[in-house]
Order: sequence, then structure tokens, then C-alpha cells
Amino acid sequence: MLKFRQSKTSFRPRAVFYDEPEPRNWLLSGMLDDHFYEEDIAMFLDEIAKAEAGEPNVVIGNHEVWVKMSADRVILEEMLYGDDKINGTVPKQTELSLAECKRLVLEWREAVKRWYAEHPRRDAPILPN
Repeated sequence: MLKFRQSKTSFRPRAVFYDEPEPRNWLLSGMLDDHFYEEDIAMFLDEIAKAEAGEPNVVIGNHEVWVKMSADRVILEEMLYGDDKINGTVPKQTELSLAECKRLVLEWREAVKRWYAEHPRRDAPILPN
């Protein structure tokens, strides 16, 4: 079962997957990394719901990875930039089930809430209970 831990050194919530091999560990972190506000997490869950309902080729991305979802699986793919995008570089990938992805996002939502409760800031988003 996939497990992440909260980074202790980050200025915002950050998931780390110490028990997973390269590149899976940073692809999984990248999947969650750009979703550290409730509206971002809710959008991700909405996209998962589309894939669960059978919508083909549900794709979201952030600054690190593409998340390509179907009803039975999720492919995480490294986002390429610059020359890598056009010179034939093969992006690193990993795969997980849609159910695993949803579970991670829901667990991430709770971890983000805890992180903001422990690190209050004036400009922190307000998360529902």
C-alpha cells in the first residue's frame, strides 16, 4: 500500500514517498505537490470522479507531472520542458490504480488540513472541516 509522509522541511505541505523507488517516489510526490489548497484538491477529486464514471482520457497536470486517468488506472508521467519536449526524450512514468490515486488524494486532503492547523498563517486558505 502506498504511504506518504509529510516533509518536515517545507514551507508548505509536501508529500514524500520514502519507501518507493526512483522515479516512482518523485512522480507520486509530484502528483500531490501542486495540490495544497482545498480548491485544488477538490478539482483533482472532480477529475477522478469523471474517470470513475467512465469518461475516457481524463488528464490533469501541474508543474511536475501529467496525471492520465481512466476507469481502471492512472499513469503519472514526467512533464517535459524545453528541448526535452521536442528531442525525443522519453518521460519517466509510473502507474497506479484509480482507487489508489483517489485514496492518496483523500489522505493528502487530511494531511494538508493538519499541516495548516499546525502552521497557521494570516494568508493560509480556510479549509472546511
